[in-house]
Amino acid sequence: MSRSSTASAPRRPAGRRSSRARRGGTLRRVLLWLTGLGLLAVLLAVGVFAWAYNRTDVPEPNDFAEAQSSILYYADGETELARFTGGYDRESVPLSEVPEHVRFAILAAEDRSFYENEGVSITGTARGAWRTLTGDGLQGGSTITQQYVKNYYLTADQTLQRKFTEIIIAVKIDNEFSKDQILENYLNTIYFGRGAYGIQTASQAYFGKDVSELTVEEGAFLAGVTNAPSLFDPDYAEGNEQRAEDRVAYVLDGMVDEGWLDPAEREGLGLPEIQEPSPSTAAQGVEGYIAEQARSELRELLGVDDAEIDGGGLRVTTTIVERHQQAAEEAVDLYRPTGQGTDDITVALTAVRPGDGAITAMYGGDDYQETQLNAATDARVQAGSLFKPVTLVAAVEDGVDTLQTFEGPTPMTFGEDETEVNNFQDLSFGLIDLRVALAESVNTVYVQLNEQIGPDRTREAAVDLGLPEDTPGLDTDLTNVLGTASPTLLEMTNAYATLAAEGERATPYLIAQVETVSGEVTYEAEPETEEGVERDAAVDTTDAMTYVIDQGSGMSAGDLGRPTAGKSGTSENNVSAWFAGFAPQLAAGVVMYKGDGTVPMQDVAGLEQITGGTFPAQVWGEFMRLALDGEEVLEFAPRVGTGGPTDDTPTTQEPTTPEPAPTSEEPTQTSEEPTQTTEEPTTTEPTEEPTTQPEPTSPAPEPTSPAPTVPAPTSPAPAPTQTQPAPPGDGTEPEPTG
Repeated sequence: MSRSSTASAPRRPAGRRSSRARRGGTLRRVLLWLTGLGLLAVLLAVGVFAWAYNRTDVPEPNDFAEAQSSILYYADGETELARFTGGYDRESVPLSEVPEHVRFAILAAEDRSFYENEGVSITGTARGAWRTLTGDGLQGGSTITQQYVKNYYLTADQTLQRKFTEIIIAVKIDNEFSKDQILENYLNTIYFGRGAYGIQTASQAYFGKDVSELTVEEGAFLAGVTNAPSLFDPDYAEGNEQRAEDRVAYVLDGMVDEGWLDPAEREGLGLPEIQEPSPSTAAQGVEGYIAEQARSELRELLGVDDAEIDGGGLRVTTTIVERHQQAAEEAVDLYRPTGQGTDDITVALTAVRPGDGAITAMYGGDDYQETQLNAATDARVQAGSLFKPVTLVAAVEDGVDTLQTFEGPTPMTFGEDETEVNNFQDLSFGLIDLRVALAESVNTVYVQLNEQIGPDRTREAAVDLGLPEDTPGLDTDLTNVLGTASPTLLEMTNAYATLAAEGERATPYLIAQVETVSGEVTYEAEPETEEGVERDAAVDTTDAMTYVIDQGSGMSAGDLGRPTAGKSGTSENNVSAWFAGFAPQLAAGVVMYKGDGTVPMQDVAGLEQITGGTFPAQVWGEFMRLALDGEEVLEFAPRVGTGGPTDDTPTTQEPTTPEPAPTSEEPTQTSEEPTQTTEEPTTTEPTEEPTTQPEPTSPAPEPTSPAPTVPAPTSPAPAPTQTQPAPPGDGTEPEPTG
């Protein structure tokens, strides 16, 4: 074998080596460019940070204490309604007065490396920035220094700019102040819940003692509750006690892990005894119910917690009109029941702007400090004959004319189960139209009407008017026309506001606008409206409801000097009494009940029974007079009719009873003392209160041209029979039985 053959080997082409070299050179140039850009970005970021660092001042703790109170305003946006400042004065204490075990508890709960870190947690900041970018809301830092800084800027701003400012101040504070100074300021400004800012006020709020007297487990609780007072205050919500126990255990175990608590001392320690909370300054008196309802809406609308509401510097404009609110308080004070058996009677009132949904007045109780249940938004009692207009609007939508006539004997039986229905005080009526039957609240007529259209239509109309589908008792029984459902007062008032708005349904709301302390608008309400019921049906039902005030149980509301419509309602055994009604520009409702809403209001305040046509109608009338004083007098749209009878004079007959019958209409009240009226209770016992007038009110005259008649009921009885109590009805009628 020759040397030349053995030495020869394959060689790569020169062009291939050149191409690879070129690729390598390009990659190096790209890497150099990227490195240069990265360095430039770092230098730019450092420069921006240095510029911002030099221009940012560290605020004083006292500035925070005054500037961050959240304020509620009336609808004018200027007059203060309430202020969320907490129920305790802010009181600062030196760090030397805070026991060492309390300080260690705070560190164990919030920042165990506090004395070693530089004031900022890089991982915590990055995590917070990511959550902000992904829409989970602005997240706080993980160090005590960052949390301390956040207290200065605790507003509704959910921006990265605010986060950047917090980081700069945190670094600056860590460089300019000692760790003990930072911890002292933190302890004097952090929010502990119950309206308490600072460790001293928190010690008083939860334990009624000075901070220097706190035990180890009390300090552990206060350290833990700062994380989320609404989750760890046992008196705030159900389930919080278990969470508080777990949180205290976490803090105590952390103290042991860090060597700040002896394991032997840790044994037997747990959740300490905590005193009941005192109300915040915003949760007082009648306005307290408005403030707490506003708090609930703020949490839902903005996703903020109580710490931000109580100390976030929010400027909240409500929909409450100062004149309307004053009118509500004056009307309740003037006409509420007094005397025997009235100590535990609750009166509530709401007012809603038709076609908009703005709540212009709210009287949820006398004093939020005494009772936290808002009787306007949370209490549920049966509505009684307030449901008759609901059935009427459904019937008109189905083609029934409000001048259609029915006979109204008593009792009558309905359905296969022969449910017996009685009129109030066993009053029997002859041929009357639906308007008169509404004014006189004739049970047997409206159950006949409900049977004609189907009770499912009554339920459907109730939802169309604005009642929630899950309203307790809102079913499809034949007697649902008599008000077996239990809505809240606000829900029922808003349903009547739909009628006032000629069928346009609106969603009630209380918050009109929210601003930060710096004036930035972060929320502005937009009314939510849609068609609820047909316009013509709402107009004709409204026309029929005017007869309630002109000649029926609403006469005790008095002369308002403007067109108004309404309806009274009384539940079974007089455990609740209602009056709701409206002028074209304002709807209002009043409800009254005794005790927990199950106690009969009988033989109280000098009356045999409290019904919707007594005190509630008087409160409603006085409120409407005061609230609308000076406003334009608006007319309701004229009755449309459906092609049935055209004579607008209502058909009626004198009611007849086996005994001489008292009036079934309410007299007009002119004095401040409430007088007894003929509103309808819902008991099967005919216990209507006697009128104060010596002669019964005569019914409206017969029409000049008789309206079409309907066949007489097939099961009238010559005399009433008493049976077991049945679902509730309204003032001038007992409820169906059987």
